[in-house]
Amino acid sequence: MSLVGKNIDAHCTKCKRLLAHIVMYEVDGAVSRVKCKTCGSEHRYKREKPQIKRSDPAPRSRQEMRGKTASASRKAVNDVPVRWELRQSEMNTEIPVKTYSIQDIFKLKDVIRHPVFGLGFVERVISETRMDVLFKDAVKLMAMNTRP
Repeated sequence: MSLVGKNIDAHCTKCKRLLAHIVMYEVDGAVSRVKCKTCGSEHRYKREKPQIKRSDPAPRSRQEMRGKTASASRKAVNDVPVRWELRQSEMNTEIPVKTYSIQDIFKLKDVIRHPVFGLGFVERVISETRMDVLFKDAVKLMAMNTRP
């Protein structure tokens, strides 16, 4: 079940505390970016305060190393850049490009400009607060129609 547009507790990088946030979007089913309801800052989702990294990590066994190599080779082919290029080349120049805001409402086939991800195409409206947007590097689950 998706959490886009819903409240979630996260560690705010600006407030330096565990506070309520709004989920802005997910990537591959995992919460990726949130917006702090206290200070309004947007940042990557951090479940809790980051731990101090160890200076000497535990050595890995050969079996662990082989496991990572095997799973990395099974990755699916990413066709998103090809789909994005096709959509951009077929884009009608008369269609207005809307600037993305989490509070705006978007519909299927809208073209949006995101301040970080650039040009995107609304591929699917999942609910009144969530949509899938095709960007040049990935399809992202984005929040919309949310009021603070």
